[in-house]
Amino acid sequence: MKKLVSVIIPSYNHEKYIKECIMSVLNQTYKNLEVFVMDDCSTDNSQKVIKSIKDDRFKAFYSKKNKGTVRTVNELMNKCSGDYIAVIGSDDIWEKSKIEKQVDFLDNNKSVGAVFSAAEIIDENNNIYEDDYDFNHNVFNNENIKRGERMRYFFEKGNHLCHSSSLIRKSVVDKIGLYNVSYMQLHDYDYWVRLINNFDIYILDEKLVKYRRFKKNKKNLSNNSTESLIRVVNENNMIISWMFNNMNKDIFIDGFKDLFVDKESQSNKEILCEKYFILLKYKFFGVINRQLAFSLIYNYSDKDSLFRTLEKKFNYTINSFYHDTGKTYDVFNFDIVNDRFSETGKTVDEMKKTIELQTNIIDTYKDRIVVLESNINALKSSTSWKITKPLRKIKGLIRNGK
Repeated sequence: MKKLVSVIIPSYNHEKYIKECIMSVLNQTYKNLEVFVMDDCSTDNSQKVIKSIKDDRFKAFYSKKNKGTVRTVNELMNKCSGDYIAVIGSDDIWEKSKIEKQVDFLDNNKSVGAVFSAAEIIDENNNIYEDDYDFNHNVFNNENIKRGERMRYFFEKGNHLCHSSSLIRKSVVDKIGLYNVSYMQLHDYDYWVRLINNFDIYILDEKLVKYRRFKKNKKNLSNNSTESLIRVVNENNMIISWMFNNMNKDIFIDGFKDLFVDKESQSNKEILCEKYFILLKYKFFGVINRQLAFSLIYNYSDKDSLFRTLEKKFNYTINSFYHDTGKTYDVFNFDIVNDRFSETGKTVDEMKKTIELQTNIIDTYKDRIVVLESNINALKSSTSWKITKPLRKIKGLIRNGK
């Protein structure tokens, strides 16, 4: 008998798309499925659409309060009894042969923990997503590379695996656990890093998924707002921190050795030093956050021994460390932004967009300063402030010893 595949569909406010999504699953050429959808308190007619679908393999759940995508997916994962698990966004679409081709691959490649595919990016009207940026057309079209190279790719370019294209062994999920609920936007990226740290993956060179990205209406997490992009920076940095603290030693050497200060580094302590120097220069969205590097040293138990290795092998003294800890952040440095884009081959227009984003962030803080200054001025104009002025003057004289 063919192995059972569990399919998870988290649903929220996609009444226009949810039926097509579900039917693209139920109409798969591979029939041995259990399909779970959980609607996360949609405010549109999504629940009505879901209730209209009848299939013995299909079961729907309805949250009593909004939990967010990650908790919804985790709840559904706990219900899965299949040999393989797949997740699809409630506005995405599968090609009919998606599951059949992926099951066939995993059945014949026992050492692979999960299989993905390329994806076609579509807009809100089911048309191919059109823009001038090559990134949007090729982000999910990737070659198969070794795990070390995959980690390096993650480190330098971020997530490039389409969540809705994944098929994962249940045994793999049992080992690495559920999604991390502290990540709102990059939960899948975090999951792939943890997955690849333990298992091989494979990407089928076929567009078996239509992944939706909205142009006009901000109905999914693919759209950018200042808040969401700031969150992406924070979540990305935490994932990179986890990656460097937990990455398998052989994977790290395989993927990052060309960046080593000393190509002969092998011991655990030497490898930690190499990780430190790589993170010390790490840039994301034009920002260098050296705290990621410092945490490797702050959290190391035998710091005296570590600094002896840093000084003897790498000519990096504790005073060098103190000097670097005095310049933790390089933020909104346009030269750094320019370097970032030139390194990754981004266009000038994309660089301008990032600068605009960073300018918006600065403007947000300026707005906060205006509000605070207004509050201070209001306080200074208040009666209580004027009444207590003599007391504040006496307190100042006492403090100055007069």
